[in-house]
Amino acid sequence: MSVKNPLLSLFAKSAILLAVSTAMFGLSINANAGFLDSIYEAQSTISSIGRTADSIRGSKQSVSNLSEDMGFADLVNQNNQSNQSNKEKPVSGSILFGKLQSTKLYSQANKSSSPIAILAQQDIMIYMGTEQNGYYHVESDKGEGWVSKPLVSIQ
Repeated sequence: MSVKNPLLSLFAKSAILLAVSTAMFGLSINANAGFLDSIYEAQSTISSIGRTADSIRGSKQSVSNLSEDMGFADLVNQNNQSNQSNKEKPVSGSILFGKLQSTKLYSQANKSSSPIAILAQQDIMIYMGTEQNGYYHVESDKGEGWVSKPLVSIQ
């Protein structure tokens, strides 16, 4: 009987080890399955976004084709060009805003002149009708001076 007990004990230990391993493997599979489900959902969402983008591109092309067929394409192009030219060339009295958090207001139309003030992005500038050396002559609440053209946008 003493011979059977060690074998029985070994068999019992093996069975317990097998049960624990199986349980852990089962938990691992469940965790992996949840992760794979999440990846599948993300992939499905990305696919849906791609299909939506394709649909928008197709709709845009259809509208463009319809505009051409009806003779509106030239009119739209002329309007776009005039809007762009108005934005690029301010007229006296145009309102300007800084593109950056702060824009230097210079005493002369060059960087080597001393700054009069630092204008915040929300500060309004009024274009005075003069452009020189890539600078606009402006008036603001903080004074009159010159700002670099690329650093401002026209409203």
